[in-house]
Amino acid sequence: MNDFLPRPANKTRRRFIVTALAGVLAVASLGFSWMARGHHATPDVVEGWAMPDVAGTAIGLFDSDDHREGNGYIIAGASWAGPDNVWHEGDDLPTCVGTNTAAKIHVRLGIVDVEPDREGIGGPRVVWLRCLD
Repeated sequence: MNDFLPRPANKTRRRFIVTALAGVLAVASLGFSWMARGHHATPDVVEGWAMPDVAGTAIGLFDSDDHREGNGYIIAGASWAGPDNVWHEGDDLPTCVGTNTAAKIHVRLGIVDVEPDREGIGGPRVVWLRCLD
């Protein structure tokens, strides 16, 4: 009859194993949850007037349609939509911006600030562009 009763040492060992397994599972689930989320960023949305470079790969962004100083952004590789609201992936250049360096196009941009690391430089990156006119 005593053969069926667990020994106190076995009971302690089982309790330790169950607790350790619960801890490992908790850490693994937290790690998986963190990895599944990946790197997400919410872009800052800005609106202004864009003047493209001659290649159409970068713009100067101005607050208004005058000649005040603006900020420069690379737009090559960004997803974009023209006035027709059709979205294009970043494989082609935003043709709605064009290449006329004297023209200003009304745009809205989604900008993410990228932290620099040993693999590359940081700074603001345009992740999407919408031509409004």
